[in-house]
Amino acid sequence: GQGRRSTGGFESIFENLFGGSGFGNFGRQTGSDMLYETSVTLEDVLHGKQIELDLQKHLDCPDCSGTGCQPGTSKLRCNDCNGQGQMRVGRKMGFSTFVTVQPCRKCGGRGMMIEKPCKKCKLGKVKGTKHISFELPAGIDNGDYVISGEGESIPDGVSGDLIIRVNVQPHPKFKRDGRDIFYDTQLSMTDASLGKNLEVPTLEGFSKITVEPGSQPNTIIKLKGKGLPGRGLRG
Repeated sequence: GQGRRSTGGFESIFENLFGGSGFGNFGRQTGSDMLYETSVTLEDVLHGKQIELDLQKHLDCPDCSGTGCQPGTSKLRCNDCNGQGQMRVGRKMGFSTFVTVQPCRKCGGRGMMIEKPCKKCKLGKVKGTKHISFELPAGIDNGDYVISGEGESIPDGVSGDLIIRVNVQPHPKFKRDGRDIFYDTQLSMTDASLGKNLEVPTLEGFSKITVEPGSQPNTIIKLKGKGLPGRGLRG
């Protein structure tokens, strides 16, 4: 999928498999986010760029299809929590009783138990390689972009995100300011006074411009449509 948000700063990169975000909805842990850094040129910003990469991550076990159970068996409902994954615990304080909800200790908040674990993986995940293909949209800028669900995966949990950290390389000829790019050229006093026709580089070849007679230093001549497109789906 395309990037959906920009993270600005991002802390929990490459945490352990079960690091994630802890219990969400009692037992629905979140896998760690994964970081991929890439550099792009201004030409890539103009046209977009296709990215191909192989991620080393945990995948569904091929023997049990990610269930963690031996083939031919299935998970059983936890008797302690009746499959809810959570327990209500009452605590008396004076004349009052306070009830808190906690993850079930027996099933770890999952609500289901594996009676006969898969001999290959035990929990449904094995280390492997997944090929990821996506396109950085035209108009992209420096920053972090998110591909949902392509981070680390964990048993009975929600996969983390893949964070794409983009660094736009400085260009040897142009300076960027948002969608505009600037190119500096020098003229003699005579050319500035009398005017001159010039060919100047753009990201897509050369264009002709006319310096009007009597032009002053730091005069800006605009070439419409020769800059960069608006940002794509920024996260």
